[in-house]
Amino acid sequence: MTLYLKLKVKSLLTDPELIGWSILFIEFWVFMWLFIFSSGVSTEGPYGEYIVKVNATLAYSFLGLLSMSSAAIGLTYSVYYMSRPLRFITKFTKMTPFKFIIEDFIGGLAVLVINALIIMASVLGLTYLKWGVIALPDNFLGVFAGLLLGGTALYWLSYVVALALIVARRTRGISMASSIPLILGFAIYSQLWIDLGNAAYVVPLATLPAILLNQATGLVPSTGSYLAWLITRVAPNKINLWLALTSVLAWIAIFISLSVVLIKKSRGVALEELRT
Repeated sequence: MTLYLKLKVKSLLTDPELIGWSILFIEFWVFMWLFIFSSGVSTEGPYGEYIVKVNATLAYSFLGLLSMSSAAIGLTYSVYYMSRPLRFITKFTKMTPFKFIIEDFIGGLAVLVINALIIMASVLGLTYLKWGVIALPDNFLGVFAGLLLGGTALYWLSYVVALALIVARRTRGISMASSIPLILGFAIYSQLWIDLGNAAYVVPLATLPAILLNQATGLVPSTGSYLAWLITRVAPNKINLWLALTSVLAWIAIFISLSVVLIKKSRGVALEELRT
């Protein structure tokens, strides 16, 4: 681990605001989900324990994404504040632009996934505390891979937002624009009640919860209205998992491509103009 990568991860994981909003605030909603909103969930009946497991999977899938979306705000700021010293770092040290991007990506992705795993662990622990059910996913590696995909997409989205402000010379809007990943996270969260239908395949990361749910339980959910699907176990619009995965990968490719274009354009922006 290089010094920059180590400092990147440390600065994000010890940031009080990031800890407060992406972990502690989401932990409050973990408690609300399991102890307040899931009051009608019971282990009684032939499918009781299975419903508890699916409920836990929905909790750490959607709340984990919200946690990563909140942390992506910090990533947006970090890209913005690195825009000025980056040119000097790559000019007067052994750090090349490519090496910087790779290390920054690894550090940012690690923080996002760590946040999601913390939320996942708390959901599993509190689920066992309330119902006595060990709700471990059937395919943990599949769930972990899904979280990596979500973290990758949110990382590059934060890059796009920060670089777009720099190129447009509208950096005073960083406070508002940095919330775009979180707004996207809440849009995805709304699928608990809303069925987007085929539109889920074109909304960024809207299909990721279905992928996580499939890897955790083996079920093929609907394209939305997950709570209604949990209660009735009827999926009128079953999601196409291959299209769901293709959608997530396509958005990652789009965000990376936009980042590359904006990085090239940002080279023409003078340092003294970045704060105007």
